[in-house]
Amino acid sequence: MTVKPKIGLALGSGASRGLAHIGVLKTLDSYGIKPDYIAGCSIGALIGALYLCDIDLDLLIKLAKNMKADIWMDPAVSRKGILAGKKAEEFIKILTRNKNIEELGKPVSIVATDLTNSKRHVFTQGPLWRAVRASISIPGIFCPVEMDEMILVDGGVIERVPAALAKEMGADIVIAVDVGKGQSNIKPRNLFEIIMQSIETMENTIVENKLEADYIIINPIIKDINPLDFTRVDLCIEEGEKAALEAIPRINKAIEKYYDSSIYKGEVL
Repeated sequence: MTVKPKIGLALGSGASRGLAHIGVLKTLDSYGIKPDYIAGCSIGALIGALYLCDIDLDLLIKLAKNMKADIWMDPAVSRKGILAGKKAEEFIKILTRNKNIEELGKPVSIVATDLTNSKRHVFTQGPLWRAVRASISIPGIFCPVEMDEMILVDGGVIERVPAALAKEMGADIVIAVDVGKGQSNIKPRNLFEIIMQSIETMENTIVENKLEADYIIINPIIKDINPLDFTRVDLCIEEGEKAALEAIPRINKAIEKYYDSSIYKGEVL
C-alpha cells in the first residue's frame, strides 16, 4: 500500500475576484485532485464551505451569475458597519443547510480576525454559517460578528491566504490560491470602494511575506475589476481555470516527489 500525500487547499480572500476559486476547484476536480484539508478566508471560506457541502460546481456558477445585490445587502442602523449582514447570514444558512463544520466530512478551518487582540481566530467546529459570516465581515462594510467577547471581522485583515494554516492542519502538499495579484488601477468612487481598496493594499503588503516557497501558489490574474462587482463571473472563473491548469504540472511533480520520498523512507508497503 502506498502512503498517499495529504493535500491542503488554501482559498484566500479577494471579494469578487474570489469567484476564481470556483474555476480552480473545477480544474482540480477534473484532474482528480481532491483536497484532504481546506483552509478558507473571506470569499475563499464561503466557496470552500459550499464545495464541502457538496454543491455541484456548475450549480454554484449558476448561483453566482444570478446573485443580485439585494440578496446580501441590508443597510445597518448600527455605527459598526454599513451593512447589517443579516441577509448574508440567512443566505449562507440556506446554502450550507445549517450544517456544523464538523459535519462536512473533511477537516476545514475558517479564518476570521479578532479585533480585541489583533489575532486570527480559526473556526474548526460549530455552525458553518457563523464561521463564514465572520470571515467575510469586511471592516466598515459589514457589522462584525460578536461572540465570546470577541469582535470578529474579515480574516483577510490578518491572513489573506491561509496557506500556513493548511500546513498546520496536516497537509503534506499545500496549494495556495491567491486572487489578489490582479489589483486594479480603478479609482474608488464611493465609500465602499475606498474601504475595499484600502484593505486590499494592506493585504498585498502582508501576503508578500506569508507565502513560502514550498507552497504551490495559484495566482489567477484578474485586473481592472471592482472588488464589489459580482457580475464578471465568467471572467473570474475562466482565469481561475487557466491559472489552475498551469499549476497542474507543479502539483503532479510535488506528488511524485512525495512518493519518491516515501519510498526512500521505506513508507511504501
